[in-house]
Amino acid sequence: MLGIVALNLGGPDSLDAVEPFLRNLFADPDVIQLGWARPLQPFLARFIARRRAPFSREAYQQIGGRSPIGEESAAQANAIAAALVARGQPACGYTAMGCWHPFSHEAVAAMKADGIQRAVAVPLFPHFSPSTTGSSFKALDHAIAGSGIGLCRVERYPDAPGYIAALADRVREAVATLPEGDRDSAPVLFSAHGLPESYIQRGDPYLDDIRITVAAVTRRLELGARAQLAFQSRLGRQKWLDPYTEDALDKLADAGHKSVVVCPVAFTGEHVETLQEIDIIYQERARARGITHFARARTVGCHPAFIDALATLASAAATKAWP
Repeated sequence: MLGIVALNLGGPDSLDAVEPFLRNLFADPDVIQLGWARPLQPFLARFIARRRAPFSREAYQQIGGRSPIGEESAAQANAIAAALVARGQPACGYTAMGCWHPFSHEAVAAMKADGIQRAVAVPLFPHFSPSTTGSSFKALDHAIAGSGIGLCRVERYPDAPGYIAALADRVREAVATLPEGDRDSAPVLFSAHGLPESYIQRGDPYLDDIRITVAAVTRRLELGARAQLAFQSRLGRQKWLDPYTEDALDKLADAGHKSVVVCPVAFTGEHVETLQEIDIIYQERARARGITHFARARTVGCHPAFIDALATLASAAATKAWP
């Protein structure tokens, strides 16, 4: 039996969990890279989490009081395992979250209880960054050490055919909700989670991976100049990757566009950045600027092509590790 460990950031499962979730997030030195101030990170994490918690709780309140990311990640892990079983490879799905339950040590405990001896780490981040995939790998490596479970990895997959096919389908679905006269001309704004520019300058490959994905979907859908890339969810005062999604929407409105499609890229499941930041904040901003038709592409979730791609990657990683 092969363990499939889906890696993701995680999210609070109640409003009471928001502050401890934020504390875990800000305390991770790979996610929040403080440089010379790293020894102070535990203290700063508590301080920042306490200050941001009221605003974050309000955001989660708007989407039902909790993040759906835990259930969605578990559904993806189980779907990957089911796809492998259908190919004749016994497998079972598990999830390991970076900042909230189930943590990596909980995933390892569950695998040990099930008698798993070999596992594949499958990040639900298509684009590699030390702040996401790298941090998740470190946590899982630490938790699995000494357990007797062999572990291999899927590293990145920004242009995996099934992932691109799934993203393209989600964009088509969104385009189909626009007025018929706008479907062939409406801009498609790919919105990726941002990172501080300093991370990229230090060699983080995330931006290159994002561009690979956007270019692949653009070619597949023949979007041409309709496709644009922007970045959301910035934090703090340092310079982040731009253009920012809200500024890109403003420019589209200023150019006279009445319809737009926003496609979350780098987000493979729904959570606060899609359900609240895009669906509420950005949509309200766009409508206030005169964009009357705001279509948001769903995340790839358990799209069959995406799940098939991850199953293929997991199978290849396992075959390479254990011929």
